[in-house]
Amino acid sequence: MAAGLSAAGAQAWAIDAEDVLIYSVGSLQVKPRVAVSESYDDNIFLSPSSPTPGFRSVESDFLTVLSPGMTLQLGKRGSNHLIFDYGLDQTLYADHSSEDHRDHNLSLEAKITSGRVTLDGRTGVLFLSGVLSGPYNQPGQRVDRTAYANNYRVEYALSDKTSTYAVGTYNATDYKTGISLYDDNEFMGTGGFSYKVTQKTSLIGELYYGQSAISPNEGSFLAPGPYSFVYGGFVGASGDFTKRLKGNVKVGYEVREFGQNSPGSQSPVVEASLIDSLSSRTEVSFTYSRRSEVSVQAASQAYTADSLSAKLNQLLTADGKLAANIGGSFVNSDYADTGSYALRHDVEIRATVSLVYRFQQWLLAQLSYEFQKFNSNQYYDYTDNRVTFRVSVGY
Repeated sequence: MAAGLSAAGAQAWAIDAEDVLIYSVGSLQVKPRVAVSESYDDNIFLSPSSPTPGFRSVESDFLTVLSPGMTLQLGKRGSNHLIFDYGLDQTLYADHSSEDHRDHNLSLEAKITSGRVTLDGRTGVLFLSGVLSGPYNQPGQRVDRTAYANNYRVEYALSDKTSTYAVGTYNATDYKTGISLYDDNEFMGTGGFSYKVTQKTSLIGELYYGQSAISPNEGSFLAPGPYSFVYGGFVGASGDFTKRLKGNVKVGYEVREFGQNSPGSQSPVVEASLIDSLSSRTEVSFTYSRRSEVSVQAASQAYTADSLSAKLNQLLTADGKLAANIGGSFVNSDYADTGSYALRHDVEIRATVSLVYRFQQWLLAQLSYEFQKFNSNQYYDYTDNRVTFRVSVGY
């Protein structure tokens, strides 16, 4: 399929591909795109690996996903810009047509700099209806839900070396009526400073305060839950640490308290994101975070999540058209010693291996294998394997 599209592009589209796939209306750029993927999934409902009463048995299927989308861009990413993006994923099952579903992804990204002040941020809305993975998986069913994510930052440059900033985030998830999960929302406000110790490296310090709330879905028979308050601080560094290594590292301490005299939690916290360009063809990235979270399965239930991920990007040919990507993630969740899930322990592992061939800058094909495994001492375990071939056209 990809080879045929490439030949068509070379023969029928003698003009520059940008003249076809990027349209300009004044200073506004319009970038349409489309992708088609075929997958084989050996556990489409993420059911328990062993037969379990009350849960669907493990079932496999072939899935087709059609993914059209469009980006509207005003300005350039490296300077002031406004970017709106919309993507749709229509999933079709070969043998389980009743599970067909459609997801929507909308986002708005902005950056505005005027004098010493810079405002940048992103708003995202997801309308999802697939099977939930991880600890919130429901017994073999799709779950309609809407997720909101907002993150905005205002920075003021006091001098060439020193700046102050404020960050506001708001995240929320709304599950459909009757699902035995709490709708949740969290607001967080952060104040910080940055001081350049070198031209490319800065020291940073932050203090933050936030509130979380959960509310039972109508018809779910869940008890109302109390508000949660979280506060803490970080110190760290960001920028280019060496010629090859760049990113940011922050360490701190966090306290979470619940209303209604419910016990809270406190622990060290860490956020790290690093990229190492080992060579012109090889890049390795690494992220780690340790933060406290609020369960959407039980009221007044806090847990600490350690999340670790790594990825290797390797160009296999000198022209950069063929690349291999290897990635994985590990999430360890430890619940507090009180509450409905006292001393619960969850582990989620994901791994991905893929080969990507870029016929043109705007046309690529990808073959990938994905593995997912979830274990819990108080929930059920499952594994999932998926092989996918994907062709995408567009920028």
